[in-house]
Amino acid sequence: MSATESKGLAAVREQMRAEGVRFVQVETPDLDGGLRGKFLALDKGLSAEIGWSNIIYGLTTADDVYLSPFSSYENGFADVYGKPDPATVCRLPWRPDTVAAILDIHDADGTLTPECPRTMLRCAADKAAQMGFEPRFALEYEVFIYYVDEDASPLSPGTLTPVSRGRNAYSLVRLPALRAVFETFMQRMEEVGTPVVSMHTELGHGAIEFALAHAPALAAADGAMRAKTYLKELCAERGMIATFMAKLDADLPGCGGHIHQSLWRDGVNAFWDGSGVSETARQYAAGQLEHLPALVALCMPNVNSFRRRDWQHWVPENASWGADNRSAAMRLITRPTPHGARFENRLPGADSNAYLAVGGMLAGGLDGIEQGLAPPPLCTGNAALDESYTKLPATLEDAVEVFEGSAFLRRTFGDRFVDHYTLSRRAELDLWRTWQKNQVSAWEYERYFETI
Repeated sequence: MSATESKGLAAVREQMRAEGVRFVQVETPDLDGGLRGKFLALDKGLSAEIGWSNIIYGLTTADDVYLSPFSSYENGFADVYGKPDPATVCRLPWRPDTVAAILDIHDADGTLTPECPRTMLRCAADKAAQMGFEPRFALEYEVFIYYVDEDASPLSPGTLTPVSRGRNAYSLVRLPALRAVFETFMQRMEEVGTPVVSMHTELGHGAIEFALAHAPALAAADGAMRAKTYLKELCAERGMIATFMAKLDADLPGCGGHIHQSLWRDGVNAFWDGSGVSETARQYAAGQLEHLPALVALCMPNVNSFRRRDWQHWVPENASWGADNRSAAMRLITRPTPHGARFENRLPGADSNAYLAVGGMLAGGLDGIEQGLAPPPLCTGNAALDESYTKLPATLEDAVEVFEGSAFLRRTFGDRFVDHYTLSRRAELDLWRTWQKNQVSAWEYERYFETI
């Protein structure tokens, strides 16, 4: 339990004042997987009501505005209201006068705003609690880091220098250029209560991977979103830029955002029954696999996400599971001890929204338990070549269609969330199609310029 978790907001505010804190960085997730925020004085930042325009859920990742029943000229882009979650208040040691706090967003009537990703995950976590489970999640991310050249325009891998010339995974030779970043990042995340348990180089120039310690579902997503934001901040301090874009190079694996998960009851891992993988675990896997096609839009939310989709680069293309098998969508892990039995869902990219991906997976698994579902047989060998497993949507357009039509998601999270998220993804698709329509590609020039 964090130092502020058992205290109310007023008590936390007084504690921070006594410790000399002057400023609050309030944070809240948008739909695209980023943390947005404000910088406020202490009393305002740790107050019970912080107004935000509802446009926060009407912006793309590049701040294109799309209109919806929730956020529009008709309702004047009215305010929603943020309330800091006391459990998330933490000192930022690299900013001695400042604490950070994550907000829950409420409508004017005081109910949690369905469009807010944190609301969605709370819904799934509350369901788990009602069923007597404590869900625990651990997220790991792949990321590319480059030195920033202020004259480079636009910023892209082709115009920037990676932080290491080598491209080997698990390399000790590449570490000197990265060690200072690794050490500082791990120290900072430990100090804010989200430990990074490992970091190593990955395939690609400037590619690294880091893994976060497991935590209860909401805290795990909070920590994951902060880790991405705080790593970007650290890199900016050092003249670098970190990108979690799903696919940067067609010849290399993309950036994954794999999610490890288990259910606990009374301090015991419910995925192990003393002699083997429990029936609870099997039903949880069955539910998640059953709903995985509908969850693709949450795990792969952008046009670029689907460039990463390639089983030869260890990204699943079907709803499969296997024992310690990285070709499967869900990898069953029972080592180093059965106490750590868990599933690793390998579908999400690093560009996914942690709240939405975790919330969707948890809800799917719980539905499998409630319905008493049985999973398909564990895969043997390359899961991608097994035709018995359900194929997953191969484009964002297809993924959004399956998401929108999911009766399970509508029953679990409500029409308002499903309709708004669908609209947000279609806005992204519309922007992509408009751009495509106005381009003449290099392929066309090479093929037609001289021959026609």
